[in-house]
Amino acid sequence: MAATVEFNVREIDSVRRMLAKVSLDSGDREKLLKSVGVEAETQTVERFDTQRSPDGDSWKALAQKTLDHYLATGRGHGSLLVGEGFLRDSVTHNVEGGGWSVLVGATMEYAATHQFGATITPKSAKALFVPGYGMLKKATIPARPYLGVSASDAGELADLTALFLARRIK
Repeated sequence: MAATVEFNVREIDSVRRMLAKVSLDSGDREKLLKSVGVEAETQTVERFDTQRSPDGDSWKALAQKTLDHYLATGRGHGSLLVGEGFLRDSVTHNVEGGGWSVLVGATMEYAATHQFGATITPKSAKALFVPGYGMLKKATIPARPYLGVSASDAGELADLTALFLARRIK
């Protein structure tokens, strides 16, 4: 299941105040929201490097047994949640038509598992095979949130909006 976060740019107080002073036609609004979407997508992808949630919390480290398995199989250990880069590369945005919303998410089927955490249990067997661990009755993956808007992100989005509006008002 993909994971998404939707935010309304008018929920950012400083942006709301700026937008209250201008009138944008639908074309300009779409251009603004696309710019906001690109920036929010970039901010999200950067979390894979910083390994921090939008709240600034560090992601839970990999278990030692998982690290040992990666080293033993020659996979080494890179950044959390990156591996081959599929999850990070699947982060995208979409402008919700007609409103002031931008949807930012990741399209990989396991995106929600990493965003929210999960306990995985077998559906039709007595146990799961987990590489490095063997057969388990359940596997717990901690949440490592990468989607969302931090206070710093909101400030950058407000600056982007101000710049956009300044170019339109001239």
